[in-house]
Formats: sequence, C-alpha cells, structure tokens
Amino acid sequence: MTYYYYLASDIKLPSGIYSKSGFINLNESKIALDQTLDLTESDEKVDGFDYPVQIEIVYGLCDPETLEAYDDFGLPLLHKYIIDVCSYYKTCTIQIAHILNTHRHPLKIVERRKLLLNQLSNPKQLALHHGELLTIKKIPEF
Repeated sequence: MTYYYYLASDIKLPSGIYSKSGFINLNESKIALDQTLDLTESDEKVDGFDYPVQIEIVYGLCDPETLEAYDDFGLPLLHKYIIDVCSYYKTCTIQIAHILNTHRHPLKIVERRKLLLNQLSNPKQLALHHGELLTIKKIPEF
C-alpha cells in the first residue's frame, strides 16, 4: 500500500524530474536529484477525475491525515510546476488527488475542492487528505 499524488488535466502535462529551475535533462553528466519531484507518466484509472490521469507522484507529498509535508521542497515544487505549466495556456484545468493505492480496491475520490489558479498562493494549499481531489482552473482575467 502506497500513497500517490495523481495529476490529470485537459492539457498535456509534461513528465520528468522537476527542480526549482525546471525540468532536469537526465542526459547531462552531473545530475543531483536532491530536492526534485519525480513526475512519472501514468494512465492509472481513478474514478472521480474529470480528465485522464497523466502523472503520478509515488509516496505522495504529505501525511494524508495531518497534512504535514514530508519534506520542505515537494509541495513548493508542485506549486511551481502547476504555475509554470499553466502559464502557457489561456485557460486550463489541472486536477490533483491524494490516494492510497492498495492494488486490491478501486481507486476513488471521496472529497472534492475547487480553486482558481490566481487563488493558489501557498504551496500548502496542495496538501491533500486521503481521497481528496483538488481542481485548479485557470480562467482569463479581464
């Protein structure tokens, strides 16, 4: 049994090793993977998402009960990733869920929250309880 963060979207989400300076080229000779986020491609089927799951983050980013971050860089990197990816689009939607994958029971969402991208001001807003889905929408500003 392992906790995962799953990401789904109406846009193509880039995968790879993400750091505070962006994606890391794994072909470079000197690579330090400390303080990085491993955004792995996924096609996992999760009931409750409005879009196909594209990315998974194994072990999640925070304790599903207390919402205490596992480290000091995971949630801030996910926050930066979402802001960076959405910056290329006029409108888009990203959904994030924190789910326990037991491989014995179907994966499903038990709670939903919504947030506009311009309201996403703190990485701690991305700390999710087990079974919680957060929908982040970017809409044009007038």
